[in-house]
Formats: sequence, C-alpha cells, structure tokens
Amino acid sequence: MFKFNSVIKNHLSFIILITLLIAVISVITYKCFQIQTSIGPIWDTYDLLSEAAFLAGQNIGYYDLVRPPFIPFLTSIIFRFEGLSTWPIMLIDGLIFILGSVGLFLLLKLRFDNLTSFLGALLFSTFPIILTFVCSGLTDISSVCISIWAFYFTVLAVKKDSKWFCLSFPVAMISFLTRFASALIILPILFYILINLKDIIRKKDILIGILFSFVLILPVFWFFNVNFGDPFYTFSSFFGSSSRSISELTGTLFFYNPDLLYFVKNMPSFIGPQAIGVVLVIFLGFLVYLLKNIFNKNKSMEKTHNESFKLLLKENKLKFSFLIISVLILIVSLQRVHYLLSEALLFVSLYLLYNLFKPLKFKDLDLDFFIFSWFLVFLIFHSVYVIKDYRYFIYMAPSLTYILMRGFKWTTSLLGIKIKNRNLTHYLFSGFLIILLILSTYTSLPSIEETNKDLKQLNQDSINIGIWLVDHDPNYQTKVIYSDIWPYSGWHLKMNVNKMPQFHDNQVIDVGFKDYNLTTQDMWKYNDKLVLDHADYYISRKTDLTLTNYMPIKQYGTLTLYQRTDELN
Repeated sequence: MFKFNSVIKNHLSFIILITLLIAVISVITYKCFQIQTSIGPIWDTYDLLSEAAFLAGQNIGYYDLVRPPFIPFLTSIIFRFEGLSTWPIMLIDGLIFILGSVGLFLLLKLRFDNLTSFLGALLFSTFPIILTFVCSGLTDISSVCISIWAFYFTVLAVKKDSKWFCLSFPVAMISFLTRFASALIILPILFYILINLKDIIRKKDILIGILFSFVLILPVFWFFNVNFGDPFYTFSSFFGSSSRSISELTGTLFFYNPDLLYFVKNMPSFIGPQAIGVVLVIFLGFLVYLLKNIFNKNKSMEKTHNESFKLLLKENKLKFSFLIISVLILIVSLQRVHYLLSEALLFVSLYLLYNLFKPLKFKDLDLDFFIFSWFLVFLIFHSVYVIKDYRYFIYMAPSLTYILMRGFKWTTSLLGIKIKNRNLTHYLFSGFLIILLILSTYTSLPSIEETNKDLKQLNQDSINIGIWLVDHDPNYQTKVIYSDIWPYSGWHLKMNVNKMPQFHDNQVIDVGFKDYNLTTQDMWKYNDKLVLDHADYYISRKTDLTLTNYMPIKQYGTLTLYQRTDELN
C-alpha cells in the first residue's frame, strides 16, 4: 500500500494529465462520431464496408478488396453480431484515434515534460485536418494512430529494452495492413535503428520482431489464396492500380495536382490558427535568441559553441561536401525520378547530417532525427505524387506536432521567468494554448457538418433512390444496374452494382474528373455502354444527361434513375 501511494505521488501530474487527455479526446471523438453518422460515409468508406461484409460472410455482391484489410476485419467482427450497418466502422475509427492520441502523449513524454506532452497530444487531436476525418471510417487516421505506437515501441526498444522490437515491427505491419502507404514508416524506423545500432545489445530481437510482423500477414495471404487462388490478391491489385505513371494522368482528373509545394502552401489551413500561434511563439523565441546574442556582453559561452561548430565543419569538410551534394541531388530528383530514389537520397542526407552533429552531443539528437525523418518521408512521397488529397497531410501531423513542441519547449525555456525553479512562462503559454484549443474545437466542430452538407445530401439521395427502386421493381436484384456512385448504390441495394466509367473529351476515366460538362458525343458513349451491357437501370449524378435508349424515371437531389425505354413499354 505504501509503495502504491508512493507511485501515485511521484507520478501524480502524469496520471492527472493522461486522464484529462483521455477524457477530452473521448468527448471530441463522441461529438465527431455523432457528426459523421449524421453525414454518412464517404466513397472509400463504402468500399471498406463492403469488404467488411465480405469478411463477415455477408457478401452483398459488391466488394473492392484492393482496400487494406485490417479495419474491414475489425468491422466484420461487429457485423457478425449486429448485422450490416455503417456506424461500426466509424466507431472503430474513433476508438483507434483515442488510442493514437494517448500513444502520441507517451511518445512525446520520452522527450518532453508532462505538460508539453499533453499540449502536443491535444494539439494533434484538434488540428482541423484531423477533426474533419475523425470517425469518418476512412483508414488515414487509424493507420497514423497505429503508426504512432509503432514509433513509440521502437524508441522503447532502442532506449530501454530491445524486446520491445517484438511489438514495434508487428504494430508497424498492422499500420501497413490499415493503409498500404503506411509501409513508408519502415524507412525512419530502420534509420533510427541504424544510427543507434552500436547501443542495441540484443540485435537478434530486431530479427525476431521482423519475423513476428510477417507472422501477422500470413492469415491475410491464406485468406486470399483460399478465396481467389492468389495469396497476393489485394496487394497486387493495389500496387497495380497505384503504378500509374505521370504521363497517364491529365489535368481533367479531380485530384490531379502536380504542385510540389501543395502541402507546404496549405499547411496553415491544415493545422489551424492555434498551431500557427505555436509557430509564432517559436519565432518570438528565435528573435529573442538573436537579440540576446547581439547585446550579450558576456559571449564566452556563445563563442565556445561557435568555435566548436566551426571546428566540427573544418574537421569534416568531406562529409559536409557530400551532404551538400546529396541535398542538391535530392532537390533535383523530386518528381523527376521514382519517389523511392528520392527517399533514399533523403536518408543519405539525414545520415550524413546526423553524423556531423553527433559529436556536439545534443540531448536526444537521435530522437529528433527519427521524428524529423518521419515527417520528411511522407512529405516527399505525397508531394511528388501528382494525385493529391488534402487528407494525406494527416500522415505528417504527428511528426509535425513533435517538431512544434520541440520549438515551443525551447522558446519557453529561453523566455523563462522562473519562480522556485519552475518555468512560469512555460506554464502560462501552455495553459493559454490548452484553453484556446479546447474552446476553438468546441466552436468549430459544428462547422464540419455544414462543410459536408453536399456529402450528407448525396448519402440521403442514394438511400432514397435505392428505397424507391426496391418498391418500384421487386425483382431489381436480378437486373443489371449501373451507377456513377457504385459503392453507395451497391451498399444500399445490397447487390453488385456495375461501375460506370467516366466518358469525357474522348477519354475513359476510372476516377472522378473536375467537371461534368459533357458533349453530345460523350452522351452517346454513355448510352452505347449501357446498351452494350444490357443495363436495365442507371443511377447517374449527371442532371442534364440525354440518352437515346434510356429515360429518367425518378430523381432525388443530384441523383437521377434511368430505365431502359423498352422496359417502360
């Protein structure tokens, strides 16, 4: 009992703050869950739901197994008990988000004090880009939150006990099975292991961890081999669909954006005004630092640091030259070569830079480089790939949070007004930002539903048109149905709904394009496609579509149901 009380006393602030964090994040998640269930799923979520139904043995006829299996697998467990619905995948997404926020707190705690770690975890959890997609049922937030734990266990394995590798690599694999692009986290993990390899006593634990991670993927291989005769079914399909070259993409595609600086330019809107406030605090600290150095009469310590750095550069001219060359080649390579080559150049540059700074013995330099590499690996990947979606910034959010907290802690220490050896400035700035984050989140959450009103309407229109078709044609499941929004229609009708390709300017496009202004020739192609495949019905988002062999029979909002004319007679 005495020991228990002692533990409580020594870790009181930690217990209070992590409890408060869980409480605050849980409330935010609950509100987001209410909002997202009101809006309804997005396109990709319907694909994941259909895969979950397939895994639950309740195949609705439509599925897209290109999607990573982990979230559908978890969802399928609930489907087996509760039947098919959209809310389970949103609930799972929310629960993983809460776990990820706690994981980020613990990861930050390895570098910072309790208060800074709390602020960082709360900051991450209230980024506008994060709040927009919490409980949406997509895989982005879930995969990132699982990745956080993979990074946390990796640091524990390096700093405390290498047996943690038995968790870090399997968790990294789960992140990959949540979203395939998360495979990139293996690069900073291996980089971190490399720069600390000499300090890892039981190196075999690394191999054991890797082995355990591959054990996790074996059931996936077995499942797809049994059902499709190909153990790599989902992976080959995904990487095949993702191997499209830049030359194959045109400016008509909705998410086509070759701007290399897209995420940099839009970062302020992704992280919100509160995070921008942290950046300004860091900038203030930098100015104070410069002014102190200018007016400081006693510059002996600063002079010592400068001399040490100059000596370091002098003694490592060759390394420094290689660093400059590798960085220049990296910059030139962006969008000109395969992204993996750019990533390789990135880690060569980071390795050279780390070895240059290592003799200066900065505290936790390896951890700083670890997290910084995490940020850069995804920034490069998503920046060079010409298909861009603003939600991809989610993959940079945790590492950016660490970077912001690193600067924030440095600034408040620099500006520190101390009372009884406590940094009053740090407490004041942190408290102010925490209150601001909570209040701004409370006021901004309702805007998510307003922003997504078109999606909400589309979901409702899809439900309504499905209900009407069921009443109109009791034998609809025996008919050939095409749809522009086949994941929506397939889920609501509980049948295989054929994918209608997009005909635009003499092109056939598999994904959405930027406008729906169709020529007469485009309309002919839609009509010919339907006639050729003997389609009975067509659910279209095109309100002004004129088809020779099909007539509109029902409209809800932006959706129109067409029926073959000979069926009407």
